[in-house]
Amino acid sequence: MSRVKEESKFLLTYKFRAYPTVLQEYKLENWLFVLCWLYNYALEERKKVWKEEERTVSYSEQQNNLPKLKKKEPILKFVHSQVLQDTLRRVDKAFQKFFHDLERKKKGEKIKVGYPKKKPIAKCKSLTFPQVWMKQKGKLVPIIKLEKENNRFAYLHLPKIGKLKIRLHREIDWTKAKTVTVKREPSGNWYVCVSVEVDLDQILKEVEEKVEKRAKAVGIDLGVKHLAVTSEKEFIEHPKFLQKLEKRLKREQKKLSRKEKGSINFEKRRKRVAKIHERIKNARRDFLHKLSKYLVDNYDLITFENLDIPALIENNRLAKLILDAGWGTLITFVTYKAVMAGARVVRVNPAYTTQICSVCGQKVPKTLADRIHKCPVCGTELDRDYNASVNILRKGFTHLTGGRVGATQTEACGEGNGGALLKGSVSYPSLKQESPCGSSGWGDNPLPEVPSVRAE
Repeated sequence: MSRVKEESKFLLTYKFRAYPTVLQEYKLENWLFVLCWLYNYALEERKKVWKEEERTVSYSEQQNNLPKLKKKEPILKFVHSQVLQDTLRRVDKAFQKFFHDLERKKKGEKIKVGYPKKKPIAKCKSLTFPQVWMKQKGKLVPIIKLEKENNRFAYLHLPKIGKLKIRLHREIDWTKAKTVTVKREPSGNWYVCVSVEVDLDQILKEVEEKVEKRAKAVGIDLGVKHLAVTSEKEFIEHPKFLQKLEKRLKREQKKLSRKEKGSINFEKRRKRVAKIHERIKNARRDFLHKLSKYLVDNYDLITFENLDIPALIENNRLAKLILDAGWGTLITFVTYKAVMAGARVVRVNPAYTTQICSVCGQKVPKTLADRIHKCPVCGTELDRDYNASVNILRKGFTHLTGGRVGATQTEACGEGNGGALLKGSVSYPSLKQESPCGSSGWGDNPLPEVPSVRAE
């Protein structure tokens, strides 16, 4: 396969709710315990060899020693061999990251370098089957089978686990499935994550007509009063999912604090608290998925600010609202959806986007309480967030350098990294000035109507 064809393919992961039986849940819990032990054993082995022989143990060496280790520890035989190998890969990746971060720090980058640590059983939440199909006599034979029960449910035939029931909420091409990960959430719910190989060129051909009809650009200013304000005068309200369930969460956390740690009642209360957190997370992600789908379906060029979110949450008054808004998650969702929709995402320097007048370019300083942009030169009066979104769009046009659709690497700083700043890149000071309260920003006139974000 040519390099061009390889680059046009990438993996998409779909998450499905799983409903294991009591016996299957018991097996999965035992597997997680065994894999946690293996992870810590492999990590300790590398540490010991380095101290005694001053050499690094490779993944291949540890993988080849697995049969001997199985004879020594028979409990490993109950777990599928490829799942054991994947755990050793996780150890190898942890050390690769450690050495990579070490090299970057030697070059002068200001980053934290952490040596891989042992994992407690509470941190071991997932196991992965790294192979779904295998070749036998020139034919592809499934290692893991997908059996549809009806339009809503299906069964995954997992080796040594059996038929695992899942909620198949969307169709997937099982012939292109690459890996299957079974994950346990803190609430006790189980999920299955299936990675599927996708051909980008084929997707772009399918959406070619939509791209031609769309041909619109938008600048988006992220905030806390409104989650997002676009240059098309769309005001997306902040849903405040955490605030809606905060009283209930505090009540359950208070009850949890009164229980003896490690007791049965403590575990019951802990799961209740975890379920509330999971409900908040699911509601937020669902809203952001729908909003990101709306954006990529309606706009060809989407421009965000390259915000330093960790620095912004140092403001104690706004930290909870910023984290509840999920700015980074929204940018990540829009970025990967844009790749498949034939759209383009640009991230620009946020400096002075709020202060510069979008009409005449005059710099107008503002405080946190100033929700209206009033230009003393041209007399323009606009909502400060709308004014910023127009400036963001204008900066986005100046950063266009062509390249591939979607999350192009030739765009503005920080693009293509899932909403985070690139390590080693210049970090611009964020000049976002948001206030959780204040005037509407349009004087006595009401805000423009917000177009409803349709669910896809």
